[in-house]
Amino acid sequence: MLVLWVLMLLTVLAFEFSIMTRTEAKTTLNQRNSTEAYYYARAGIYKAIAELSRPILTQNENDDAAPTNNDILNENAVLETPWLADGRPYRVTLSNGSAEIKIFDEGGKININQANRATLHKLFSNMRHDRGIAGMVDPILDWRDKDNIYNRNGAEDPYYLSLPEPYHAKNSFFDTIDELLWVKGITSNIFYTQNENEGRLRRTGLVDVLTASLDVPSLQTSSSDEDELDEDELDEDEIVQFKVNVNTAPQEVLVSIPGIDTQHARGIIAEREYFTFNSPEEIEPFVRDIDDAIPFISFRPSGVYTVDSYGTIASSPIQHHIRAIISITPKEHTILQWNDSVHTMAKE
Repeated sequence: MLVLWVLMLLTVLAFEFSIMTRTEAKTTLNQRNSTEAYYYARAGIYKAIAELSRPILTQNENDDAAPTNNDILNENAVLETPWLADGRPYRVTLSNGSAEIKIFDEGGKININQANRATLHKLFSNMRHDRGIAGMVDPILDWRDKDNIYNRNGAEDPYYLSLPEPYHAKNSFFDTIDELLWVKGITSNIFYTQNENEGRLRRTGLVDVLTASLDVPSLQTSSSDEDELDEDELDEDEIVQFKVNVNTAPQEVLVSIPGIDTQHARGIIAEREYFTFNSPEEIEPFVRDIDDAIPFISFRPSGVYTVDSYGTIASSPIQHHIRAIISITPKEHTILQWNDSVHTMAKE
């Protein structure tokens, strides 16, 4: 009996040791795959920088002279890049996995530090945030203005200091678009892109249509200087104010432009799959009224890009997502923001 008990004890110990060994081996493998996926995603970021940093000069039909290196620095030169900054995916195959890369021109988004009340109302309406728009717009205006005066549905220090983890209203420009998550009424479901059920359209988040990475004027209107406006009082043709790159703007931003409706926006997006708009004459057939639309349209990239890179390992579910905001010129690049761990799915 003693021998049997000893054998049983040894069997249990051996089984536990085997389980512990397998667990440690699996943990080590997952850690290795996670690290490898991270560096694949990192490689994707620098691949995008390389692609965006090597412009191709297109020669005008009426210009017989061959382009020179100095032409690259000429702001009137027409520059094209092999990779387009409108969010389409590019895949780079690596030794044991791949990196999927998406590039977004910040100039195709609305600058949150410049957008006035009417612009934000129209944009949120286009994104089908039909309920509580004022409860999102007014807190944004209060967050970035320089005073502690409430907008009608806004929030200032008394609200933020009453939270379980209190903090102050910034009362200054947004430095990064992620600051929106600190603003009253902006939840992660609203901010981040959501991938809906299979077969349904992808939902756009605020991170896809707003930017804080572009320069803003030195003067700013405070909330006390803006008239309190109801939604039915907003005259889009007169008081909506922004300017975006029509070649990279998402549909929700395009529809915010006076003179462009949903059908026109879809036509523009379909056309730019194969064509780059360079002038009002080229875009005119795709808008309802070119005179209304042209003050809000630009045709050149801003030079500031958001790059999303997803590193994956072959035969492994592990994926790593890195997001970087990068300023790129013909001579150099500057990383403005780097996020090693991005929330790709909205959370409650």
